[in-house]
Amino acid sequence: MKGLKVVTVTLSTLLLVACASQEPSLDTSLYDGKPIDTLSSEEPPKTEKEAIMRGDTALSAGNVDLALYEYIRSLSFENGQFRDRSLYNIGRIHQSRGNLPLADKAYSLALEENPNNVQVLEQLGSIYSKSGDINQGKSYFLKAINADQIRFGNSETLVSKDLQSSKEVAELKSDAKSPEFAYMGLGVIADLEKDHSLAQAFYKQALSIEPNSAKTLTNVGYSFYMSGDYRKAQRFTLEALDKDPGDDKALNNLALIYLAKGEITRAINVFSRHMDKPEALNNVGYFLILQGKPDQAIPYLQQAIDTKSTYYKVANENLERALALVREGEASDKQ
Repeated sequence: MKGLKVVTVTLSTLLLVACASQEPSLDTSLYDGKPIDTLSSEEPPKTEKEAIMRGDTALSAGNVDLALYEYIRSLSFENGQFRDRSLYNIGRIHQSRGNLPLADKAYSLALEENPNNVQVLEQLGSIYSKSGDINQGKSYFLKAINADQIRFGNSETLVSKDLQSSKEVAELKSDAKSPEFAYMGLGVIADLEKDHSLAQAFYKQALSIEPNSAKTLTNVGYSFYMSGDYRKAQRFTLEALDKDPGDDKALNNLALIYLAKGEITRAINVFSRHMDKPEALNNVGYFLILQGKPDQAIPYLQQAIDTKSTYYKVANENLERALALVREGEASDKQ
């Protein structure tokens, strides 16, 4: 019996080697999924295009591991014409799974093949920005836009620019293929740097590429909220909610806008659309404190405490803070 087991394992190994020998050697360092030998029993692809088509088909069918494997297979063909695109697809799969090191590796290899791949540059900007490396993220977003301007034959590219004015942004060319998320990402960064007019110029470009983007509309609304233009903030935020009524971020922003306008009841109603009433009351109290209105916050925090005991601790801490701020204000008035 022991001898039989050894023979079986040996034959199995020989079969795998035989299968592998039918196609070019694969570099599986970019693969992260279930065992490759369980993915497909089809003959190996004969061309780069066939491998990519198989990957596209598998991806559309939801077979992500097989798609990843087929895209990696496409890289094994010498003098491939679409290597950067395959590497982009590989990067997107890893990025969607949260495997950022492999996504970054795939994208970096793609840029070696084509330094002006707009989609790759855009995704690298997104990865670095979300990880907290704002400067690196900004750099990749600018490179994505620069590459897009090269596509248009725009002689005034961004190689020596940092896009520091709304006029410069407005002069850029764009179409449906332009990097919407790079423009939006630069808008978010400009808002973080408190340059709201520049941020709004970037968002305008993003909306010219995709006018129905709820995410961009939400960011535009928040940008106007931060700059104190509550009328425009409300208009864009409501437009975002028209596209995606359940967007939590847009709902929160709309509630903040109503609070800034002094429309507290409307703010409570908006918060209550995606949280229970005590939490909505606590949120109203909390944000009124942040807006420098601790005296107005007190009754809403007390209602939150009275309505649901599970919010007692959080709401009570906010209430204590509000009362302390009110006492400090009264003491300073007497001096």
